[in-house]
Amino acid sequence: MNPTTSLDRRFFLRVIMPMFGLIALLLAGAIAGALMLSSKQNHLSIEFQQRTAKNALGHFADELAGRAAGMAGRDETAAHVIGAFDAEWLVSHLATDESDNFFFVLGPDDRTLLSRIDGRVEPVEARGVLPPTFSQMIARWRAGRLADTVTQLIAVDGAPVLFAITGIRAVADAEKPADGGYILAIGRRIDRASLQYIAETFMLPNLDYEPASGQTTEGAGRLRLMSQDGSMTDSLVWDPILPGDQLIKALGPGLVLAFAAYLVLTIVVLTFARRAARIISVSEEKALHDPLTGLPNRLLLLDRMQRQLDPRRGDDARAAVFYLDLDGFKDVNDSAGHAAGDAVLVGVARRLREFCRAEDTVARLGGDEFVMVISTDDRRVAEARAEAVLAALTSPYHHNGHLLAVGVSIGVAMAPEHGLDVAALLHKADAALYAAKQGGKGTVRFYRKTTRSERADGEPAALEAAGL
Repeated sequence: MNPTTSLDRRFFLRVIMPMFGLIALLLAGAIAGALMLSSKQNHLSIEFQQRTAKNALGHFADELAGRAAGMAGRDETAAHVIGAFDAEWLVSHLATDESDNFFFVLGPDDRTLLSRIDGRVEPVEARGVLPPTFSQMIARWRAGRLADTVTQLIAVDGAPVLFAITGIRAVADAEKPADGGYILAIGRRIDRASLQYIAETFMLPNLDYEPASGQTTEGAGRLRLMSQDGSMTDSLVWDPILPGDQLIKALGPGLVLAFAAYLVLTIVVLTFARRAARIISVSEEKALHDPLTGLPNRLLLLDRMQRQLDPRRGDDARAAVFYLDLDGFKDVNDSAGHAAGDAVLVGVARRLREFCRAEDTVARLGGDEFVMVISTDDRRVAEARAEAVLAALTSPYHHNGHLLAVGVSIGVAMAPEHGLDVAALLHKADAALYAAKQGGKGTVRFYRKTTRSERADGEPAALEAAGL
């Protein structure tokens, strides 16, 4: 793999991806936080508006209940209902407010004694023109403290009507059960004008009444009105004020700008970081490679050998170490010049690379010395490879129309046969190279351990003297 490509891949995995990941997390966190805050604000706002709508109804209900209680608790009313029933007096003195769309007086048996609907006195039963909810109100009033006033919103012919019912009693009997259980019931329609007043006063835009049987308005603020049995009935609906949505609209451009700024900053930082990484890579390349041939230098060679011969690799910790030295190289330098010598060194490096497999290493130690490490512990394989290298390197080299000839001597040390210590293996391969040089050059010699009193076949005294 091309070192630059490998560097770019590592740079992408170790720098670009984490940075983009961090930016993505920050952006996602900001968006999630904004959405959560928006949702929370909307929820709190809807709850507040529901309380406001409920309070608005409560305001109307309290006003109507006060009027009903004020009329029913007068001595005159009690006298004209309980004493001697006088419908004309009731109509002329009590049923005078045109906003009271429904006015009923009921007897102890819940029979209607007086009925006035939309300004007209009619002989009708209240329970006959009103829904069952009205009868439930009467039952609730009679089952509870009869001195209380009961209010409830009831749908009459699809329109909301706020009713208040209370017992008719004399002032002196205000804290006692109503005499005979006579009831006053008044009802007021919550019409468009009333809804508009509530909407403007209590900031509930487009407030409307939605019957349970009607079509549900999606996305509306809603206050459900409960019936006496606890079931859902009708609703008040309005256009909700959603500060969270307004927050998103306000923050949206800022989030987009922040993302754009992060993106630009990331690109700038990554550009400079990538340039710096390439500069570092070039520096490492120079520090670990021979500038003339591009081969690994001694430092990189030692590192690779340490990895290859790590005892933890078990049976895979094996290698044949070739120590090469060119024969006649000084003559080329002296006769043809240093440029020709450099051309020979570059040619030798090129030919050695051709013999290298992916798992092999070839390095230049300096001058005309090279080291080749192949992954084998088979002496026959190593010998065949060394002889092939010997033959390849002794072919002439071309430089400026001239043929330049050099030879090569090779010393070989085997691992693990000769140990796994890198420095010791190089020393032993160098000693074997010395034997090859002393034995006539242009040969391959394997390191062979001998005693001081005996020598390996053809090995010079230098090896013996070195104790190898």
